[in-house]
Formats: sequence, structure tokens, C-alpha cells
Amino acid sequence: MRRTRLVFSFVCAALAATAPFNVGAAGPAAGANVRVTQDQGGGGYVSADAMGGTGSYTDTTLQTCGTDRRMQNEPTIAIDPRNVMVETSGANDYCAVETNHDAWAGFYRTATAGASWTDSLLPGYPLDNSPQGLASPLHQQSANGALAAGDPVQAWDGSGNLFFMGNNFNRGSLDGKSGTTRDNTGDVWVATYGPSGSSTITDGSRYVRTVVLATNTFGEGSFNDKTGIGVDTNNGNVYAAWSDFHGISGCNQINLSRSTDHGATFSPPLKISGGLCSNQGPNIAVDPSGAVYVSWFATNGGTKGQNGTSGAALVKSTDGGQTFSMARMVTTYNPFTSGAFSGSGSRDCGDGPFSCPTGFTFPRFDLAMPSITIDGTDVDMAYQVALPSGQGQVRFVRSTDGGTTFPFVTMINPESTGHQFFPWISASGGTINAVYYDSAGDPAYAPSRPPCNDASGHGSNCLNVTYSVSKDHGQTWTSTTVTSVATNPNYEQFGGRRIPFFGDYIMVSAVPGAVAATWTDNRDVVAAPGTATAPNVDGDDVAGDPAAGGTCTSSFSNCFDGTGGLDQNIYTAALTN
Repeated sequence: MRRTRLVFSFVCAALAATAPFNVGAAGPAAGANVRVTQDQGGGGYVSADAMGGTGSYTDTTLQTCGTDRRMQNEPTIAIDPRNVMVETSGANDYCAVETNHDAWAGFYRTATAGASWTDSLLPGYPLDNSPQGLASPLHQQSANGALAAGDPVQAWDGSGNLFFMGNNFNRGSLDGKSGTTRDNTGDVWVATYGPSGSSTITDGSRYVRTVVLATNTFGEGSFNDKTGIGVDTNNGNVYAAWSDFHGISGCNQINLSRSTDHGATFSPPLKISGGLCSNQGPNIAVDPSGAVYVSWFATNGGTKGQNGTSGAALVKSTDGGQTFSMARMVTTYNPFTSGAFSGSGSRDCGDGPFSCPTGFTFPRFDLAMPSITIDGTDVDMAYQVALPSGQGQVRFVRSTDGGTTFPFVTMINPESTGHQFFPWISASGGTINAVYYDSAGDPAYAPSRPPCNDASGHGSNCLNVTYSVSKDHGQTWTSTTVTSVATNPNYEQFGGRRIPFFGDYIMVSAVPGAVAATWTDNRDVVAAPGTATAPNVDGDDVAGDPAAGGTCTSSFSNCFDGTGGLDQNIYTAALTN
């Protein structure tokens, strides 16, 4: 009882210190926006063995990461259910580019309910000579060319263990069209971070191990990507799912492995997607009885899923993940995807060789996967849909019969202007929490334009994160803005500084007593100033567009020399409902 009172007092003090900026008398509210990725100078990144306050290993990669001010995206967040002061986050972290020549998986942890963060990298990156790095199975793969790691997702068990899932890979030809194949480099992995045992708030501070679940075979047309993880906190079973892309050889599939020994070993991959196609973006939820649900985006019908219906697929296991029901489409929808705005089918548009017929500049937002959660005994999902007008909005569906049918369908926060995308939901204590990007404040909105673009393709700071809450199983919702500053998602930071990228998802985590969200944010990006003869007319350029007068055209250079910068970051906020 004393521990419970202490934790509650600490949480209240932390929330008071962050001073929510949009508290209402009733309904949801968001606390101060806190920068998770501390790469702008100061203490720098620490090694895995120093996350809990011990260990002294460092190297040029970790030192560079603390000052690099580069890009981080595709964030994950998870709150420790037995100690809500502890949260972990992760992202694709490009701070490793300068020394390792590609992004790696960033791992971030707080013991102050999100008020301050310690940043690190998953062990095993190419120049990692720490004991943990050399022991990681990813280290040899990175030495063989799998320099990149990302697509992070996370989940806690009930014993202080955090499971961190993602993939590492090289960037070779994946579809065989060029006739080029690459070596067998890259894996899907799950890393475990456990408590150090030195105090009550060290959960997730001690790196334990990394286990490989599957290995890419590029020459044979297999590339493992798009990960999802879930844990049964009653028995500690860990469930990990991912998309196995088969290029042009056939339908990609969803595979699943489970661990019954706290992440020490995992079962061989089990295909759970049946005869569906275009399978990607698995999400996992476990109900109080231990039933495991896996949802993902899929198509049904036509050759390899082409010209078929699309929607949310679902399977269920009632025996702890040993067997699953037949994969089926439980709800169909027209996904809201970025390709609708290019005029060429391209899923993202920039400048130069990456320009599109429409003249718009925007990152991809084509991963229209359903997010899944359990509300009591209900099975809930949310996903982004394109309305007949072309507007993107977030839809919610609910099943009260164990996922057999989803008759209840509603929009979470219908708006007359603006696009919504990348929804994520998490339920706790009879409350469903949803976050998503929202361009409702776009001054130049039209359903035929991508977020934060005017008719001439000029960008603006118009994108926010919205938090929506339902306390009646999704029948009604109240909403508030999470972000204290609107951001421009269209800064060109990749492809030689000619194309934007904003990740494929954002997240919310909810446990009894705490809710937190995390997202990709461009508020710190330094735009190219341009010159009198070559003005930055787009408003979305960093420095790559010659029209901006910039000289920085490489994603491998910081470019904080007056010609624009890269400083994309991960932000978080405590939420109350």
C-alpha cells in the first residue's frame, strides 16, 4: 500500500510540473510537449549498459548521436503497467548515419513519467564494440551490410520486462525487377530489457538479449518488415507478428512467433494470413481471458489481391497462440493513402527527380493498417478511410462477440475540413484512447490536396496530433489537441534532401493510472532561408531545392550552416481523460 501511495504522489507531482496547456473542465487534456530525442547537444546518448545508471562504454556513434540533430521517426511508446513512472519509447534514429551510414533503432527510457528521457541505441549497430553489441546477433548482420534497423514496436509484461521489436536490413533490390539480388542480410528481432534489481523504478533499464525470429532472403523474394507485438500480462507470453513481403512472386503474408519463456526463445514463424493478399501492418491485442487477436490491412479477391476489396483482416487464438482461426476480412474500407495526391500513383512527392505531376510535396501515409485494442471484452479497431470527397478521416469499429462481427461503425471525430491519418488506439479502465495526425487547421485545405499544401504546392505548419476519448465503448467521443505547436510534415529530408518522410505510425499507450502519446514532429527543423534571387518559395524545402538557394544536398550532412537543417524529432505528452 505504501508503494502505491508513493507512486501516485510522484505521478501527480510530475503531471503538475508539466502543466497541461489545454485542460478542460471535462473531457481529455494533454500535458506539456516533451522532446524525447535529445540530439541537440548536452549529455548525448548512453550505451545499453548505462541505461540504469551503470556502465561507462561510449563510442563515436553514441557521442555523435548526442549532437547530430538529424531525423527520428516512426515512434513507439509503452507505459510500464506495474510502475507508471517508467515509460519506454523507440524510433528510426538517423543519428547513426554519420558514423554507421544508415539509421538504427533508437531506444529511449524515462523514470519520471515522461518529464525527462535517457536516449540510447539498440546494441549491435556496426561500430558497437560494447559487450552487449558484440554479443548481439545483429552485429554480424550489420557487418555484412544490414546497416539499417527500425520499425520499432514495444510491449511490457507484468514483471518489469520490456520487449522491443523491429527489423534490420540493407537497402538492396527487393522486388527482382532490376535483376539485382542482395546477400541474405537482415532480420526480424525482439530485444528484452529487464529490471536491474537495484530499485523499484529500474524496469526496462537493463538490456538482456536480442533474439532473431526470421531472416531475410532477398534472392528468394522474402523481406520481413512492418512489425507488431503484444504480451499477455497474466502469463507473460509474448506474441510477435510481421509482414513477409514476397515482391513480385506472390502475395505477402503475415507471420507470427510466440515466446513462453519471457523472450528467451521464440517459436518458428507461423503463417496466419491464409489466402488474403497485400497483407501488412499487423497489430496484436490480448483480452482478459488470454485470447490473442491479430489485425492487419489486407485485400481479398483478384490476382494477388489486385482489384479486390480492401480492409481489416483478423485472426484469433484461444490456446495461447498455438493455433489461429482462419484469416478473414472483418470490415472493408477504402483506405486514405498518399498516392491519391501524386497524379502518378507515387506514394510520396518531392522536388527534382521526386517531383509529381500535381506539383504537391508530401511524405507517404499509405500504411492504412487497423489499430486494435481490447475494451473490457469488446474488440475495437480504428483505421484511416477516404470519404467519397477524398477527405481522410478516422473510423472506429467494435465487436461484442469476440471478433466474429463488427456491426458498430462510427467516425471518431468527424470534421468538415482537414485530413486525419495514422490512428492508434489503446483502452484501459473502460476508456478508449485514440491519437492521430489531424490537419483540421489547414488554411488551404481541399479534399483533393495532401495535408498542409496549397494549390501551388506550398507547404505550411498545419498538422497537429489530436487525442480523442470514449467512455461508452466508442459510441461518443470528445477530443482535444495534443501538440502545442503545429508542424509542417513536408520538409524534404531524404533522397538527397529532395523528398519528405514522416514515418508510418504514431502511438498512444494506456494502463491503469496513466496515458501517454508519442509522435514525429518537425517543429525544430531549420528551413532554408533562400536568397533574393532564389527564394524558398515552397516553404517545405530544407536545403535541397536549388530554388531555395541552399548548398546542403546530402542527408549525410547536418547542414546547420544557414542553409537549413534536418532536426526532426520525437515528442511525447502525458494525457488525461
